[in-house]
Amino acid sequence: MIQCSILTIGDEICIGQIVNTNAAWIAAHCSEIGCEVIAHSIVGDDSEEIKSELKRLSQISDYVFLTGGLGPTHDDVTKKVLCEYFNDSYIWHEPTLLWLQDFYARRGRPLTERNKLQAFLPSVCEVLSNERGTAPGMLFQKDGTIVVSMPGVPREMMYIMEQHIFPRIEQHFFLQHQTRNMYRTLMTIGVAESDLADMIGDVSKFLDPHSSLAFLPSYSGVRLRIGAHDVHTDKAIEILNSLEKILRQKAGKFIYGSDNISIEKTVAQLLTERGETVSVAESCTGGKIGAAFTDLSGSSAYFIGGVLAYSNTVKVQELGVKSEEIEQYGAVSEEVARSMSQGVRHKLQTDYGIAATGVAGPDGGSDEKPVGTVWIALSTPSTTITKRYIFGNDRAANRDRTVGAAFDMLYRYLKSRNDDNSGN
Repeated sequence: MIQCSILTIGDEICIGQIVNTNAAWIAAHCSEIGCEVIAHSIVGDDSEEIKSELKRLSQISDYVFLTGGLGPTHDDVTKKVLCEYFNDSYIWHEPTLLWLQDFYARRGRPLTERNKLQAFLPSVCEVLSNERGTAPGMLFQKDGTIVVSMPGVPREMMYIMEQHIFPRIEQHFFLQHQTRNMYRTLMTIGVAESDLADMIGDVSKFLDPHSSLAFLPSYSGVRLRIGAHDVHTDKAIEILNSLEKILRQKAGKFIYGSDNISIEKTVAQLLTERGETVSVAESCTGGKIGAAFTDLSGSSAYFIGGVLAYSNTVKVQELGVKSEEIEQYGAVSEEVARSMSQGVRHKLQTDYGIAATGVAGPDGGSDEKPVGTVWIALSTPSTTITKRYIFGNDRAANRDRTVGAAFDMLYRYLKSRNDDNSGN
């Protein structure tokens, strides 16, 4: 099995100024193709610390991935460290130099001596072209370990991994008939982690030393990550298919997709297939439901718009909620949520209208409506569905949970419509 380690370089990571998203991305994608990620390490911009950690990781890994420290300023020390570590000297890499000249010419900027140094590279490395930036990647081999150094800019790192490294690893698996780890993720919504675990039951009845199941909860739902370990590709796929079949038999009602597809994208696909549209009326979520729709490219095909009705005045004037309803039942109520969803659907002339009103907290709760109380409504051409939720005391979490619950409500309605049509 191919074992990988990740070494992130930069003082800004060590002090928490920047979140280490590169390591998470590399680890996730290496795991997806069957590698075993055995170590994550972070060091500052210190030459000796980088060398020491690189030596340690090289002794336990087939691949060591470094990110950061390849820029043109004095605090970017990675290239110098690697040249010393591999007892090498620099040469001008002509293809990179030509790329830099073209890169700056296209932007109407001169190629300065400082930027030109990006093409002054260790002679023993394999240069990995970087069409997303000015610093190329570098690949070194020593004592059976491959060391890959990449820029810290995420999109540049991703380009190098996708264009140069992942194809090499796949070829490595193919040529050496390596065993691998493989994973698949089943996405659930509308069910708590503990309830999902009860549905699935005793995992020892269907797991063995070559398989695994992990519960990965979030505010939008629980991911079920199934794994097949230390087996060849065909066997791994067989194991994953078997595990998925078992889990769908036990909890299929709550599984809406696989391979980390979001509920937003799933709903978008259903709306697109049906040629239908949706609008939103939001109070406690402050626009987060609409933002979740528009995060997806092409959302204008099905998402028309929304009304951010945070005050009661806007609820009445823009959505047609009766002031008597607010006075009698309160802004956080089934009646107001229903009127909001119907109002936005008619106002924007969409097939569906979603509304959310609640007490996000930390203040504003009462004995009757404690913090975390949320009403969500879905208005359709034939009916209006409402549901009350009691979340928790955390404002940010309550808003995120409301977004997930709103998408869950629309997803279940659309899915039931599709199921009804397929049965006719």
